[in-house]
Amino acid sequence: MSLARPATATPFRRCRSVAVRRVSALVGSLAVLAVAGCTTTSQGEPAAATSAETSPSGSVPSSTDSGRELPFAGAPKVNDPLDTTRFQEDPCQALTADQAESLAFPPTGKPQDMAFGNACEWRNPDTRGAATVHFLDRDPYGLSSEYLAHEDGRTELFVVLPPIEGYPAVVNNVVDRRPTGACTVVVGVSDEIRFEVPIRLSPENIGKKDPCEIAAMVAGMALQTMKKG
Repeated sequence: MSLARPATATPFRRCRSVAVRRVSALVGSLAVLAVAGCTTTSQGEPAAATSAETSPSGSVPSSTDSGRELPFAGAPKVNDPLDTTRFQEDPCQALTADQAESLAFPPTGKPQDMAFGNACEWRNPDTRGAATVHFLDRDPYGLSSEYLAHEDGRTELFVVLPPIEGYPAVVNNVVDRRPTGACTVVVGVSDEIRFEVPIRLSPENIGKKDPCEIAAMVAGMALQTMKKG
């Protein structure tokens, strides 16, 4: 099945510092963090999107590409690699209980074993909001895989984001599901390792919130936790 040509999305507005504010959400309150160097975010309960719908992650480069020096295909080099070993083993540690509850989620997530690495999903059963942190370490090409998928025309939505917590990030989705409240942000923590945050907004927030901004916000929260070790 052929994909639509890559679409140009409106860039997120940049900001100079981390802004933290509390706002009301449908269930509980959500800590809205404007990620450093980042996006202008808004409140809402995110919900997990299916990776197959939103991200080309796990599309392993060919044998020719695999011999190339990382990074390639235009992907940026990660100058300060982050050791995420324990989070790769247990992504449910990527969000603290306080962070999860600030997003109106249960304090602990549900582990998942996915094709290209371990994942953890947080879901609010009342709002049907959820978010997932999924490491793609079984595809050891980092963000180069994401850029290559875009270069090959396999993605409909591709946006290079300002660094999130100092790490390069992109929105790279096979199909643009923003109108249905879904988006996936992918962050490179080293030249070889990346993780994705697929979300789907609760039905109440579809059309009101930008799911890519929420995904970037959740990725920023996870990075804050990972940087603490």
